[in-house]
Amino acid sequence: MTEHTKKEKKSGKMGKLLSVMFKTGCIGFGGGSALIPVIEEEAVSEYQLIDENEYNKDVIVANITPGALPVEIAAGIGRKVNGIRGMILAAVLMAVPGTFLTVAIISMINKSSSGLLQQILFASAGVTAYIIFMLIEYAKGTFRECRINRNARSGMFFLAAVFLATSGKELFQIFQLDATPVFDISTIQILAMTFFVIFFTRGKMTRVNTVISAAVVVLYMLCVGKAHLISAVWFRSVLQILMIVLALFGLSRSLKGRMQFSLRSFKKLLAEEVSWFLFLIILSIPAFILCKDTLLFAGKGLLSAVLSFGGGDAYLAIADGMFVNTDMISYSDFYQKIAASANALPGSILCKVLAGIGYVIGYGAENNMLAGFALALCGFACSVAASGGTFSAAMYIYERFENLDIFYMIKIYIRPIVAGLLLSVSASMLYQNMEIAAENSWPFWPVLLLTGGIYLGNLWWKKRGKVRPIFMVLLSAGISLGACNLLGLWLG
Repeated sequence: MTEHTKKEKKSGKMGKLLSVMFKTGCIGFGGGSALIPVIEEEAVSEYQLIDENEYNKDVIVANITPGALPVEIAAGIGRKVNGIRGMILAAVLMAVPGTFLTVAIISMINKSSSGLLQQILFASAGVTAYIIFMLIEYAKGTFRECRINRNARSGMFFLAAVFLATSGKELFQIFQLDATPVFDISTIQILAMTFFVIFFTRGKMTRVNTVISAAVVVLYMLCVGKAHLISAVWFRSVLQILMIVLALFGLSRSLKGRMQFSLRSFKKLLAEEVSWFLFLIILSIPAFILCKDTLLFAGKGLLSAVLSFGGGDAYLAIADGMFVNTDMISYSDFYQKIAASANALPGSILCKVLAGIGYVIGYGAENNMLAGFALALCGFACSVAASGGTFSAAMYIYERFENLDIFYMIKIYIRPIVAGLLLSVSASMLYQNMEIAAENSWPFWPVLLLTGGIYLGNLWWKKRGKVRPIFMVLLSAGISLGACNLLGLWLG
């Protein structure tokens, strides 16, 4: 292969990479985890930008680091396709569509914008049905993979256990049960238990290891579950310390005499971190020129992004504490403008909300839309740079130890665990569609029938293999947009 041919091939992959990330950013309803199978379908199955093992590694690292999960996965794919350039451009194109729409809507919120948001919600019902279809397909693919790896029984046990432990609230809401679920544990708590068991046992499930890890996990679930069957704060704190100590003990035994250091890899990490820092500085220059509070906002923005474990709802709580409680932004601006717009649009909540906060602060301080857009750009840069920077650092650590037995166990069982989390997300997304009915005073059954019909349509199109994913999304959105408007006219 000549040098010219290599460059053409690399350029072609780069074009496909950017196209995939932008398309996924445009249809990214349902939060970061919901996009895992969508990105896999495009980047791995359709365009072969990376292989499945590389993709699974990106998913593992993105799930254990704070920040915007789809942005982190995009950065991981981009760095493999075209180094630092691919890493930054892929992350940016994943985050841009939802962020741009959020800031645009916030900047022109008036009486007419509520109608625009309603039409977006109507279209999103179809996209949600498509993503539910993709999430269930991911779970089915996980079962097939577990059968190939000969761990179907244990893999499906983890999948079912994670789904039941995390979907309590969503299932109670769907079935209109006025009660508190026993568990309904967060994603980060599930991952904490997973890594505790793997690190402590080192993948060797002896009788002693099994009894100790099972007892600790059950007690932890009773502490953190929604019912708080064990409510003593001191007991929970002691248990968390015990989990950390036991996990570190097991990890130290696994790492003994096997730690690796590569100067080349460390230089690569430094180059990536410097690139993210320069990206942040360059995109923040307009804000530093136009807004006096830029440094304070950027500092809080970076800190809030680095603390954002646990998905979009968790980030809203962090941003509330950082910006609302300190009077940098009003409660009504945050929840009625920013959060409402961000929840109706595709993309990462972190990127959309931080950019929206930047716009409101910049516009309010200077009474100037240009200053608002400049600080929104700074917020966008903070969210992407923090996500990409933490991902690069975590990937460096992961790659040093990925050949250890404990990381082999993570590779085997992370997909069933993620699949269980995604089935929980699918339940949450189904409830989101039911919320559209509630907000418009409609009965639930027409929206549930619409969601089920679009799901079955996508299943049929996929089996026929004649419709590309992007057209399946557009068809789903178009059908739901038309159906919801007709439903609104019919029900008055």
